Amino acid sequence: MLPRDQLSLPQVARTAPVVPALSSVDPRQQAFQRAVANLLGQSMQAEVLAKLPGGDFVVRVADMAARMPLPPGTQPGAQVPMTLVAVHPRPTFQVRDAQGAHAFAEAAPAPQDGQPAGAALAFVAGKEAAALTRSAALLASAQDLGRLAGQGNGSAGDANASISTAGKALGDVIAAAQKADAPATAALGRTPLLGAPDANAGRIAAALQDGLAKSGLFYESHVAEWAAGARTLGELAAEPQARGMPAPTDPATAQFINLQLNAHEQGRVAWQGQLWPGQEMRWEIERHAERDAPDKEQAGRDAGEEGTSSTWQSRLRLRFGALGEVAARIVLSGDQVHIRLDAASQDAGSAMEARRAGLAQALEAAGVPLSTLAIHGAGARESGDGQA
Repeated sequence: MLPRDQLSLPQVARTAPVVPALSSVDPRQQAFQRAVANLLGQSMQAEVLAKLPGGDFVVRVADMAARMPLPPGTQPGAQVPMTLVAVHPRPTFQVRDAQGAHAFAEAAPAPQDGQPAGAALAFVAGKEAAALTRSAALLASAQDLGRLAGQGNGSAGDANASISTAGKALGDVIAAAQKADAPATAALGRTPLLGAPDANAGRIAAALQDGLAKSGLFYESHVAEWAAGARTLGELAAEPQARGMPAPTDPATAQFINLQLNAHEQGRVAWQGQLWPGQEMRWEIERHAERDAPDKEQAGRDAGEEGTSSTWQSRLRLRFGALGEVAARIVLSGDQVHIRLDAASQDAGSAMEARRAGLAQALEAAGVPLSTLAIHGAGARESGDGQA
């Protein structure tokens, strides 16, 4: 018999559009950001002009004076190689010390005579910087490619010269992915999400969310959040890139990059591993943005919204000792929930069919009324649109 699950699901509701907060950034800081924005992804030599009393330095970078922390031992007059990897919330440079070690330094306008230096600037070095190096380069390359693509000036020669390095890097990644023995279709979980079997839906949901967030599929966006102060280095350290991955031309790494690109382009992610020890699971999530009906579309425009809605589809495949393999598909469309369960045997289908009413009641109690439930398998209803 299928055990009765005590489901605890949140209410499905539409989200309001995000309203940008009013900026309180110093106008000089904003001007500095605009001045360096076109240098994103570029490498340069910064001349160290002076050392400030607080330990920061004044440097000349791209014909501008800026304040930033630099590696220990840096002296005025030195030339420091650096690459701009982020512009917001503050311009951030990847720098190298005399031994070639990487670090990340935030920059701000140089202090004016008689004025304080301003807010403290972040400086990340050592192992923490090494964990961010690959993602910083990927972020800079992606931003640089987008900028170059929007600068098309009609000159084929200039365009080829500008993007040939990035194009070759992408070509190398694609070629490496094709060398893999088998195509990768999901991010792989190396350890079980839960330490033991658990029937608590809230803990299972939290474990699934945590496992997907730490899969590495969203690492570059998490680095961007770290740069904005919304994520800690400790959170980044839990992802595979921070623990060290082979070069992008390694077949396994290249396939993982391909999974990231597919997630971005297709709105689909997949995870495969153990929910708890011995409980194998494959989980897929897919988002479809759909245009509302004409009347809703007009209402959306009148309200200042885009007139689109999203449908989320989640697929789970698990194997149970008593039920065998069970596949579930859950579709969330607006405030409607549709579930389809596929059983591998007559007994398993009958057991799930017997719990149909219990599942509907549990979802109703959680504030997510079940719109349809279809159970496929010998001895179960075969209609794909049967009401719960």
